[in-house]
Amino acid sequence: MRRFFIAAFLVLLLSPPAFAALKVNDDAPVFTLRDSVGRDFYLSDVVGATRKEKINGVIVSFFASWCVPCRQELPLINSLVDELKGKGIKVVLINVKEDFPTINALLAELKVDKPVVLSDRFGQVSEKYQVRFFPTTFFIGADGKIKGTIFGEMQGEKELRESAMKLTK
Repeated sequence: MRRFFIAAFLVLLLSPPAFAALKVNDDAPVFTLRDSVGRDFYLSDVVGATRKEKINGVIVSFFASWCVPCRQELPLINSLVDELKGKGIKVVLINVKEDFPTINALLAELKVDKPVVLSDRFGQVSEKYQVRFFPTTFFIGADGKIKGTIFGEMQGEKELRESAMKLTK
């Protein structure tokens, strides 16, 4: 009987809804975070009813410096920033619970220099997004709704491009 409960618990824990409770068509929680030079980034400036920028959407990827899959994924994301920008898609990386010296050292090591990089120093935004592990990437449409999510490391450029194209429809 104990094995049954352990197995049931593991199935529930590892099922996709357990990774993040936010689903496709949910409103993306709005947030404001600072970048490394002290500028505030407001999600509401780029998506939703009050947006100031006319773009197709935003890719928001949560990461940590100690996360091996994140270290592998960040250069991939960086390599496609210009292409995505040309399609009206902004790329935002959010580091969780680390300071900018740590974040900047990682990004310099990986030669990641194109996305907007923000620090969620106290984990409040990752909590709003119900991020359970890293990396987790959300694709948010211009309407402020979640159009897709990738849990864990992206499997390459094709997966990122296909998920990003949901934002241009």
